[in-house]
Amino acid sequence: MTPLADQIRAQSIDHGPVGFFARNTVAANLIMAIFLIGGVAAAFGLKTQVFPTIKLGQIQVSVPYPGATPSEVEEGITRRVEEAVAGIEGVYRVSSTASEGNGSISVELNDFANENDVYEDVKSTIDRLVDFPPQRAEEPEITIQESVDSVMQLVVSGPIPEMELRAAAEFVQDALLELPNVTLVSLQGTRALEIAIEISERTLRQYGLTLDQVANRIRQQSVNLSAGEIKSVAGDLLIRTNKKLLTGEEFETLPIQALPDGTTLLLRDIAVIRDSFVDSDLRNEFNGEPAIFVSVNKSTSEDMLLIADTIKANLDNLNPPYNVAIEIFEDQSEILEQRIGLLVRNGILGFTLVVLFLVLMLDLKLAIWVAMGVPISFLGAMIFFAPLSVDITMVSLFGLIMVLGVVVDDAIVVGENIGAVQETGLSGAAASIAGAKGVFSPVTIGVLTSMAAFAPLMFATGTFGQILGAVPFVVITVLVISLIEVFLILPAHLSHAGKWSRWPLSVIQEFIASALQSFRDNLLLPCVRWAVQHRYITLLIAMGFLCGAMSLLATNSVRFLFFPSIESSSVVANLTYPVGTPYDITERGAEQLRNAILRVNEKAGNTEIGSMSMVIGGSLSGGGGPMSSPGVRASSNRAQVRLELADESVRQNSSEEIERLWRREVGTIAGADDIRFVSSFMSLADVSYQLSHRDDATLLQAVNYLKDRFAETQALVQIVDDYDLGKRQFDIELTPAGEAAGLTNLDISRQLRQSYFGEEIQRIQRNRNEVKVMLRFPRDERRSTRDFTDSRIRLNDGTEVPLFTVARVAESRSYSSIKRIDGRRVVEVSARVDSSQRTPNQVIAEIEANVLPSLRAEFPRLLVNEAGFAQEQQQDFSQLGLLALSSVLLIYILLACQLRNYTMPFVVLSGIPFGAAGAIVGHWIFGFDLSFVSIFGIIALSGIVVNDSLVLTDLFLRLRAVGVEFREAISEAVKGRFRAVFLTTATTALGLTPMLFETSMQAQFLIPMAVSLATGTVFASITILFFVPSLILIRRDFKSLIRMKDDTADLKKTAAQRGEESGAMSDRATPSIAPAGTGAIVATEPAQKL
Repeated sequence: MTPLADQIRAQSIDHGPVGFFARNTVAANLIMAIFLIGGVAAAFGLKTQVFPTIKLGQIQVSVPYPGATPSEVEEGITRRVEEAVAGIEGVYRVSSTASEGNGSISVELNDFANENDVYEDVKSTIDRLVDFPPQRAEEPEITIQESVDSVMQLVVSGPIPEMELRAAAEFVQDALLELPNVTLVSLQGTRALEIAIEISERTLRQYGLTLDQVANRIRQQSVNLSAGEIKSVAGDLLIRTNKKLLTGEEFETLPIQALPDGTTLLLRDIAVIRDSFVDSDLRNEFNGEPAIFVSVNKSTSEDMLLIADTIKANLDNLNPPYNVAIEIFEDQSEILEQRIGLLVRNGILGFTLVVLFLVLMLDLKLAIWVAMGVPISFLGAMIFFAPLSVDITMVSLFGLIMVLGVVVDDAIVVGENIGAVQETGLSGAAASIAGAKGVFSPVTIGVLTSMAAFAPLMFATGTFGQILGAVPFVVITVLVISLIEVFLILPAHLSHAGKWSRWPLSVIQEFIASALQSFRDNLLLPCVRWAVQHRYITLLIAMGFLCGAMSLLATNSVRFLFFPSIESSSVVANLTYPVGTPYDITERGAEQLRNAILRVNEKAGNTEIGSMSMVIGGSLSGGGGPMSSPGVRASSNRAQVRLELADESVRQNSSEEIERLWRREVGTIAGADDIRFVSSFMSLADVSYQLSHRDDATLLQAVNYLKDRFAETQALVQIVDDYDLGKRQFDIELTPAGEAAGLTNLDISRQLRQSYFGEEIQRIQRNRNEVKVMLRFPRDERRSTRDFTDSRIRLNDGTEVPLFTVARVAESRSYSSIKRIDGRRVVEVSARVDSSQRTPNQVIAEIEANVLPSLRAEFPRLLVNEAGFAQEQQQDFSQLGLLALSSVLLIYILLACQLRNYTMPFVVLSGIPFGAAGAIVGHWIFGFDLSFVSIFGIIALSGIVVNDSLVLTDLFLRLRAVGVEFREAISEAVKGRFRAVFLTTATTALGLTPMLFETSMQAQFLIPMAVSLATGTVFASITILFFVPSLILIRRDFKSLIRMKDDTADLKKTAAQRGEESGAMSDRATPSIAPAGTGAIVATEPAQKL
């Protein structure tokens, strides 16, 4: 009996966990049942959503400042808050935007900062500010920003007046909120309600009234006020005035003053009262009909599919008014179901192919139990998903697909080794124990190295770190369950004697096994012996392959895209004119956008558009992506046309191609500042730079210079900046005559504000709506500059004088908004990259090399910072570099401890770069760009490579330990592990084959991951079988050479001491060298050492 057989016999006598479960099938089956049944039950309790919830790490401070210009907002609000909160512990960056009527400050937090602590510090700091907020500004609203995911958008449309349509939309909103599981429903695309009381200047003079007097009279009459209580013997009685008016009709009869003839002047006698909407132009259409959108969202703790199913089940039960239609406009749950269904369908198909292949290659019993490792590991892991805050998302399913190869690999290695032990004569539980124990260390260390590859990703931050943060938790959990399955469950099921395969399957299996053995013995092993014999030629071939793969990247034959474009179900066109552009001009531009896409759709056979909405006088934001936020931006210079595309099985083009065709068909729109098209799930600009300079004029010149250079750069489209001039404005300055009349700037500005912006009298809560009551001049008296200069200013004695007699009026133009970051005014210049021509990285490299140096030379004091997608990529890659270094160090430590050697781990790891090179070649063969997703595939691939390399190396070391000659040990190790490596490679490739050939547009961004794993595994397997054995011998050569040099130096030293000829002594001590051409160096070290 051989020493190796003795080891096998010894391992079969085991009383540890492996032995206990191998001999106790009941215990093994119970664990399996717990994983399967518990996993199914846990899966039904997991939330489902498209992407994981993003923790924004921001505190938002918003201060409404009605009627204020951006400069006023900057001076009175944003600058003061920025300076106050900048030094708070945990604050990373402070950015602000001062726009007309509102100041918004975003406080970004450091990674791992406590949101609640920083929130309390920000709140208390703002509360301590003196004279804040300014007069006429509202109280600041301070909130921790939370991600709210879109579930769906309903549209309420019909040819009816706006107020009736609003009532119908509110009816739908109320009905939805009454449904179980539905908690967040809001209206979009409708103007806010307002009661406007408009009194002409002529009428005020006729009755000797002022706006102040009218406003005070209304406040005195429309009031709810508690006057205390009476504590009587019969009980307590409350005393209160309950006369707050709620509708425009109620305000009409409000008394203003008594007239000399004894009658009472009512408000309706002097004013036009409109109980309607705020004074702005806004038009919403859905498929040509007036419309209001009802947005249904979910919080982080709610389930998207559950909410969507509840709404769909009850939608037909809603009974809207006549001529009103309710439709689903955008359904994120449908996208989720499609994409999850796609992954599940491909996973099941791939798993089926794996099972069929294993059945052909292995005994039926072994094949079934090896395949069962996949559902046991996956479902067992799902038991722990909820405690780890892992939901069912595209990302978590993506993680399951990535780890599939490692799970099958472990089961194959253990199952094959048990089979090999059974062939030595052992049977039953003894063979299972010996087989499992024989590969326990290498398989365990292999799995631990896979965990080590993913573990540092748990600490990744930033947007993409959070999006992909579920992957390491999924992978590690599955691998832990996989270890339990292969060492505690699988041996018990393989311990029973006998095979399950019967004729004709057994005949097919024997034929395939014989053919595989013949291939191994007659072709593979001779090739391996040749490669080992000519190991330096093998090394050169391997290095050539590695360099060839790298050249594909260097020559852009395989391009790198940081994050691939994700197919969207919608395409949006946002149109922006200069601030202050009349509504009519914006309307004509929106019609041009709509007509262009209708022509595109007609040319494609009317197959591209499912539905279309149009907003004029504003735009709707959101869309369900991980970087979107729902809301409404209203302005007469904005318009938006949004397409919900037809199902991809019907339409001819992808969303990106439809965007390209639409942009080409539109051409230019006269007078428009910006036309932005969005057709991808991610909305950050591909190329973006923030410019800052102390001098505004110089800053504007720099912005225009950079935009001109962008226009000269190939593949850059949609070049825009946010340096927008604001509306024309009249600046009022008190003259000496006005000062002599006793007026102040505050007196004039207050009277003008009342007349034009209006005086807010009070706010009314009407159902769920807060309604402002505003007093102002009629709109006709606010449309002419002549009316403005003729405005009457009331002096302290009650007389009135024209405005131009007491104040100087000068026309100017400021900004539409003022953006600041860390105390500096910044302007952002951004552009999209046409990925059909070049990648963002290529464009950015050209800009960094050619454009930015000339920009800095032209404007020496200009500060330039990267922003947008490039900034995200730079931050994520710098972080990933550190995490990757941590992974490699951790893997090396594990391998060194297992192999008890400092250099042998490098041999085991040598397959990883060749697997990565194979993945690059695979992208070239299949015509895909390398991406962030591809890199994750390569990380998963490294686990399989290390597993197989380690198992082969471990067998080689065991053979050497029992005295097998060096090269014979290499041949026997390859021979013994070839079948396991072949099965792992084939099952991994087969499992991903359905994904490789998936034609669905939704799957295109996931296919690069499948390409990395499938093709990388094939090339890595060749490396493991040929290059790793050669590298083992090369390592031995170098060790022998180093030892030979050390021995020579010692002999020379000894010869010198003895006075002998060092050359003769050295010649006698030098090991013999094999004849030239053999490629071998004969070592003098003992056979059992390396």
